[in-house]
Amino acid sequence: MTRSVLVVGAGISGLLAARRHALAGDAVTLVEPEPVVGGAVAATTFMATHVASSDRAAAETEAETKTETETDGSTALTDLEINAGAEAFSVTSGAVEELLDQLGLADAVVSPAAGRGSRLVSDAGSLPSPRGGLLGIPGRPLSREVRTVLGPVGALRAAADRLLPASVGLRPGVTIGQYVRTRMGRRVVERLVAPVVGGVHSADPETLELTAIQPRLPAAVREHGSLAAAVRALRPGTGTPTGNGAATGRAATTTGRGASATGGAKTPGTAVRSIRPTMAELPRALERTLREHGARIRIGVGVVSVTRNAPGGGDGDGFPGAAGIPAAADGPAAWSVRLDDDSSLHADVLVLACPPDVSARLLRGSEPELAAAIPEAPSSPVRLVALALDAPALDDAPSGTGALVAPGTEAVRAKALTHASAKWDHVREAARGCGEHLHVVRLSYGRPGEELPADDTAREQTGGRSALVDRALADASFILSTPLTREHLRGARAITWDRAMRQAKPGHREALERLGALLEPRTDLELVGSWRDGTGLDAIAAAERRRLASDLPSDTTAPEPPSPPSAPPEPTSPAAAPPDPASPQSASPETSQSTPTEGSAA
Repeated sequence: MTRSVLVVGAGISGLLAARRHALAGDAVTLVEPEPVVGGAVAATTFMATHVASSDRAAAETEAETKTETETDGSTALTDLEINAGAEAFSVTSGAVEELLDQLGLADAVVSPAAGRGSRLVSDAGSLPSPRGGLLGIPGRPLSREVRTVLGPVGALRAAADRLLPASVGLRPGVTIGQYVRTRMGRRVVERLVAPVVGGVHSADPETLELTAIQPRLPAAVREHGSLAAAVRALRPGTGTPTGNGAATGRAATTTGRGASATGGAKTPGTAVRSIRPTMAELPRALERTLREHGARIRIGVGVVSVTRNAPGGGDGDGFPGAAGIPAAADGPAAWSVRLDDDSSLHADVLVLACPPDVSARLLRGSEPELAAAIPEAPSSPVRLVALALDAPALDDAPSGTGALVAPGTEAVRAKALTHASAKWDHVREAARGCGEHLHVVRLSYGRPGEELPADDTAREQTGGRSALVDRALADASFILSTPLTREHLRGARAITWDRAMRQAKPGHREALERLGALLEPRTDLELVGSWRDGTGLDAIAAAERRRLASDLPSDTTAPEPPSPPSAPPEPTSPAAAPPDPASPQSASPETSQSTPTEGSAA
């Protein structure tokens, strides 16, 4: 008998869970309150911006001679699609590239431009990012690049790590800041780790649990004897990864395009790949696959409540017939789910691909023990500002592929900058279609505890000037060491991810183990998401690969796609009925199953 599966949340975690069940022949329904699937793996376009008065006449003359699609054969800037969230994925486990192969997107995978590197920026200036690090932790503390950033005393203190017993610094719940400071000293944390953890993960190293962000690192230190040696072993292209993946449930080797045949330190930022034209091709392909296998995808609708039904019982509200999802052969479906349009769905299996606080709220009534076991992982909002700049001075990529900014830098409010058209050849080619010297630059704002700069970019569309755009221009000028003004600006776009970045506090890993023990015997309930599987597409895809493998017979290497099950009918909405304003807030699925700033410059 075909099982009915309801997945709440169509971020990448939700899409992958829905795909796994669809491949197994289940009847899948996916609900998502946003108008598109994919969460923070998304795309957008530029909007026109306020033109400086000194350049207005030239802009008006140019506009008179070109149509919206540009009569000289170039592309209109407003048609240039750019990443609105995650702009890359890590190749550490190879799981994302394996997934892209299965989805027919292998030819769309691209690597960063070779040899450009990135920078670390502070009030003291701009320095090259050391190669071969992991979360900013240096694999070779005495290298010239590391000495330049840390100074001779700081580099020697970092190198003393190899003299310490492997157990030094490790304790339950230790943060990455505490651990690295104990083994390598204060300067490594302040000058290397903090910019990376803050810029890429929107987290504070002093509160981010080590094993939550890098679970393989402690075992690698024990195996190799020092933190630096462990970094060299775990970093793709800098050594042979250890076999600790089996112990932690994570893949330990790098496969596919992520593998390096040459070894040696890699240019910062090159342990990532992207998809052309944008990362949004991944959720689009997953959505196509789901529809091909008969899954129903309902967008623009959220979840108000979920109820676990007693065996042989119902919810007294037309259950299960009007639900649209067939019940199991031996009785009513296990779950009833109320949507914010006042309709209901019923399913044998419920998959919550939601933020942890939302999952806990939804389960509190029916599964209080499970709800209480879900760890808190507060979100850190991120605001991205993309700029389209007509600036010949940027043709030589003065800061390489981008930069990470040290916390406390007074001259810059942004925490990271990606020079996208310098980092990715396909972005450069697309930008040149809009202008010979057009460049795409993306800045990221939002550190834990900091208020985001206000988004007033809508003023640009009514003839006004946005303070946020002006701030981004000033920050880009400092980071790129190039004066950039309104005369260089051709377009901008601000994107805000309020719930994208989850902060794993001390004790997060132990809490997840307790939660996993409660979920292990359950066949009717799954909880997935970056808060459980780890930040970034690689962690999410690797976790889903393990789940998929665990569902297969031991002699099976890959699932054979079944014939698409017939789609169950649409759920019915009661005629009565505007939504009750007193109802709990509709569930908002995890908006980011990946890091919006992943691969920004590190």
